[in-house]
Amino acid sequence: MNDVLLVNPLFLRDDPVEQRLMTPYFPLGLLYLAAVAREAAYGVAIFDAMFAQGDEDFVAVLEREQPKLVGIGVLTTVRDAALRLAALAHRHGATVIVGGPDPTARPDLYLHYQVDGSYPVDLVVVGEGEKTFLELLPLLLNGRGGLDAVEGVAYRDEAGQVALTPPRPFLRDLDGLPLPARDLLDVERYRTAWRDRHGFSSLSLIATRGCPYGCTWCQKSVFGCSFRPRSPERVAGEMRHIKEQYAPDQIRIVDDVTGIDRKWVRAFHDAVLALDAVIPFECLSRVDLMDEELARLLKEAGCFRIHFGAESGSQRVLDAMHKGTTVAQIRRAAELCRQLDIETYFYMMVGYPGEEWEDLRRSARLLRETRPNVFSTTIAYPMPGTEFYEQVRDRMALEGDSTPDWVHTAENRLLFRRGRYNTLFYRWAIRWFHLEWKDAWLRAGRRVSRRAWLKTQAGLWLSRAMVHLMARMPGAAAPRFHPTEGA
Repeated sequence: MNDVLLVNPLFLRDDPVEQRLMTPYFPLGLLYLAAVAREAAYGVAIFDAMFAQGDEDFVAVLEREQPKLVGIGVLTTVRDAALRLAALAHRHGATVIVGGPDPTARPDLYLHYQVDGSYPVDLVVVGEGEKTFLELLPLLLNGRGGLDAVEGVAYRDEAGQVALTPPRPFLRDLDGLPLPARDLLDVERYRTAWRDRHGFSSLSLIATRGCPYGCTWCQKSVFGCSFRPRSPERVAGEMRHIKEQYAPDQIRIVDDVTGIDRKWVRAFHDAVLALDAVIPFECLSRVDLMDEELARLLKEAGCFRIHFGAESGSQRVLDAMHKGTTVAQIRRAAELCRQLDIETYFYMMVGYPGEEWEDLRRSARLLRETRPNVFSTTIAYPMPGTEFYEQVRDRMALEGDSTPDWVHTAENRLLFRRGRYNTLFYRWAIRWFHLEWKDAWLRAGRRVSRRAWLKTQAGLWLSRAMVHLMARMPGAAAPRFHPTEGA
């Protein structure tokens, strides 16, 4: 039996995209909560739905652990599962707390959620959770009041209304936190899933928190617009610990941005080399930060791939997003990484307000000419708490769907009235992007069979034709149709 049961509600079996990608990572936020609670002498267990077969597995853990408190970390795409598990925990007599980006952005949705006339969720942790969690534990486990004195929480008051306490200041001394409690996980299960699909294993690590940039679509409800790094030596020490304890083939640094503080990167580079902590890693950075020195430092410290939020090949769209980058910087970063033999991963977006046909063509051209090693494309998704959401919130219900949301990553679709184009158009545009990119790699010398080459050419012709045709439908832009033209 344990005092606290922390829950990752992502059921891999219910998410077709996650099944196809098979790149599972456990949310480190929950492991930090587990570590601080355990350091304070509370008993902590974890239920990880990632490889669970269904809700019955959760019920079995509830019956075995009999936790007084159940804490669930929630992203938008796992909200339905999280609320379902919250109801089961409530039925077993546990106090239920939720936290994470989605509950922080809209606590009312969770606190007003009802099942059979009762409210399964008792409390929402708003924002960064470690200190708030430690203050809540004695209050909730011992049945004492005083929630109104805890910063960063939302709860129902005696009148049933949602009460929100003042926000908690961000943690400044991140080095004061214990390392994430990875020992509570079945790490071997993750290792097996990675190796069975990809032939290698991967774990994750957080080096810094927050992002000071102002992209309109980015939800920063938990870590905010701050930039708070752990010490370079502490991060390098964790890498050494991971290397010795778990021996992954690679790691992913899941920070919002790597490279903001050049002095920090230099110290990190030196500490990793000094501690013999080099593990191949991938990270996320910005094209306007990337220069020869930064790329070289990351490469020497073990970086093999950098993810960039390229988003669009149109400067007009980038400016509308308040991205703060230029198309020229995207091209320069891609070329610099290629010269240093660092792989690139581009995140692209379609459907942002104001994007027109020519902007899509520029994005396709960017992918052809920069040839990132990997890229993914999402339909613009307005997250609550963002400038983008406020911009389109009065247009959120569409296409016969009264629920302005999507449940898992495979459902990525247009969630606001876009005017000219619909979800189907953008899904064809995404297919077009991928085939333009694939064709560019083939023309650059990637060898395939003639059958595969012909299949790519046929698919490219069809996707070009479809996006042109759909763009000519009533109410849409009407570009000239040349099915054999390049991007």
